[in-house]
Amino acid sequence: MKIIEMDSKTHDLHASYISHLPHIISFSLAGTVLSKENPQDILSMAAGGFRDMSRLAKSRPDLWTQIFRQNRDNLLESIELFESNLGEMKAMIQDGNWQALQQKLEKANELHLIFK
Repeated sequence: MKIIEMDSKTHDLHASYISHLPHIISFSLAGTVLSKENPQDILSMAAGGFRDMSRLAKSRPDLWTQIFRQNRDNLLESIELFESNLGEMKAMIQDGNWQALQQKLEKANELHLIFK
């Protein structure tokens, strides 16, 4: 493990994107699916992707409510950027702009190059 020093404001900004945003997306995904699907269908249809995406929603709501409260402004900023990015992809799908969508997905694939 490499220790990185930074001030608390910088830490909170990075944490909002790398930790807090994935958690709130996972909680939102779980809530969305639970509002539209019955448990039997979820069980019979859920595959690895859904399980991976919803895993963070198993986290303690009391803890994450406090984390979200403490880092509220940064989290709101990260949610707005996420919504914008998702909106762009939604528009590409609505418009049938498959080439632009593929390019956006390919760009997103680059994230995992840094984990190698």
